[in-house]
Amino acid sequence: MAIAGKIAAVYVSDVDTTPVAFTDQATTPDAAYKRYQVTNPAYRYWPLGATITVKKNSTIVTAGFTLERAGGYVVFDTALAPTDVVTVSGQALTLVQCGGFFNWSVDTDAENADATTFASGGWKEYVQTVKGWSGSAEAYWGDDRFFKSLGEIIVVKLFVDSGASQKCLEGFAMIRGEGVETAVDDLVKESIDFEGVGPLYFRLS
Repeated sequence: MAIAGKIAAVYVSDVDTTPVAFTDQATTPDAAYKRYQVTNPAYRYWPLGATITVKKNSTIVTAGFTLERAGGYVVFDTALAPTDVVTVSGQALTLVQCGGFFNWSVDTDAENADATTFASGGWKEYVQTVKGWSGSAEAYWGDDRFFKSLGEIIVVKLFVDSGASQKCLEGFAMIRGEGVETAVDDLVKESIDFEGVGPLYFRLS
């Protein structure tokens, strides 16, 4: 089923707001008891440099999991017991919806190194080395928010559906460019370009 672009939205972390500290926040597990997300939406975006403390049943754990800082997930290597309680402490960024945006795009890429040898049977072979993503967005210009954010690492949350499903793409990115355009018979517009820092996540809800 097609999705109407009119329900999309753009959110970014507020660079003017100091990260908020939180302690022993509850998490909600998925059905497999491997992915635990901070229950309170206010604490789901963790700065890249912030120390995040994970506890299982009130005991600090330091291994056996990975963090998805954009979204506030603790992902365990193996499933936990349904009775296990996971809490998280650290710092959280504040996300705000950016008004005026009417278009955004994201491109993902993977770099492949040539690994062809004499044993390749005359066919080229490649090994994937690194993956990345980048994007851009257009808005009706209203303030200097993105000018002040040039070179800063922020969270970018790009909705494809702001309805009940809340489908979106999210990750950390660096604002690498901003342009402002104006015409005598049109509204003032701006465009921003951003480069992904780390993974880009597709969220189904």
